[in-house]
Amino acid sequence: MSKTYPQPPLVFVETGRKPSKYLVNNLKIHREIFPNRKIVLIVSDLYKYVVNNPDIEVISEESLPESATLNEFKSLNKTWTGLQKNYWSNTTKRFFILDRYMQSQKLGKLIHLESDCVLLDDSEIQNEFEKDNWGLRYPKQHAKYGCASLLVINKLNVFDLFLKYILENWERSEITDMDLLGEFVDLKTGAEYLPSADLLATTSIYDGVSIGRYFLGSDARNCRLPFSGRGLKDQAEGALKIVSPKIILNLKNTIIYTDTYIPELKLNSIHIHSKRIPKNYKLLVRMILNDSKSKKSKLWRLGAFDNLVFLERLISFIYRRFLMNKSQDLRFR
Repeated sequence: MSKTYPQPPLVFVETGRKPSKYLVNNLKIHREIFPNRKIVLIVSDLYKYVVNNPDIEVISEESLPESATLNEFKSLNKTWTGLQKNYWSNTTKRFFILDRYMQSQKLGKLIHLESDCVLLDDSEIQNEFEKDNWGLRYPKQHAKYGCASLLVINKLNVFDLFLKYILENWERSEITDMDLLGEFVDLKTGAEYLPSADLLATTSIYDGVSIGRYFLGSDARNCRLPFSGRGLKDQAEGALKIVSPKIILNLKNTIIYTDTYIPELKLNSIHIHSKRIPKNYKLLVRMILNDSKSKKSKLWRLGAFDNLVFLERLISFIYRRFLMNKSQDLRFR
């Protein structure tokens, strides 16, 4: 008999590619932090047996009911000029997969996490689920971008409005899900930002990207050299202002984020853009605290070497230089 969970589930979506090692580690960490919350991973059928963990419910995308909205999204003829067409299309497609899952399970509420985001504390979210005055919440990155590294759904009808907004706007130039998330909040249809970026009127903070990127590094794909550069600050309007930040562990073993201009805030989530996610929660906390304590030297700012990104760039170079072939949008994680 399968175990039943009273709380809305944590749902990860990783379709179109093999689940990465950092995602497998992240699933273990969440199982450790939240033993009483159901954790679901939706993957392509080809990779259904890659994650062999009896405490994680693995569902194949293909087993979910047919979806007219997903088919409509797939049919849209979006023109891209960059090489990340597959990445941005898949990261937006996941919303429609989440909707298929919710419809199949008759769910009205859930918590969705990207594969490189860690929810450190769910108590505030669980309390907010009891309220009926909101439908969708996620972190703010800056004035124009929302971030679905953490997406909390409280009303399915509001989430469906967001899917409709995607369908109506997806063919606009190079627009991505982050643009659409930012715009959707401004429509005042039940979507709101979690305490994040410059919206710090509470005692906690959710990391859109700024905190994890500053301390643990950026995705090496976004850096000139294949290193996960640290110490990066987002200067965009509305972004989290970073001056001299610290992450500490208080006497209650709560992870706290602080800076020179703000009081201590409970860090409820962290977006690990560098994908440096260790095997368990204890190692994760140690890594975060060590990177916070480190002297911010040039070597620290260079970040960790990413061998997979190096390999991607090497193969891409060979394609272009020696095979006279168009560069591939190649990803090993």
